[in-house]
Amino acid sequence: MADNVQNWDATFHKTVRSKDGKLVGNVDGVAESSVFVSTEGARTRYKIPKHIVEGFDGHEVELERFKGGADEGFREVK
Repeated sequence: MADNVQNWDATFHKTVRSKDGKLVGNVDGVAESSVFVSTEGARTRYKIPKHIVEGFDGHEVELERFKGGADEGFREVK
């Protein structure tokens, strides 16, 4: 669903929520096939595949889901 975001640079420092409305964190980086999200509170950083992103409304990034396996491209990064 990465086609739902026209300008990935515009997602920097924007809030990220899962489809069920739970706050995940903020976008702090973008790579060719992934976005990097730092969580609130724990300050953990995750690499999330772009195809998991459902959309971006200019204020928030919505994820299809927040967790997944490494085989899908999900992982915790430092």
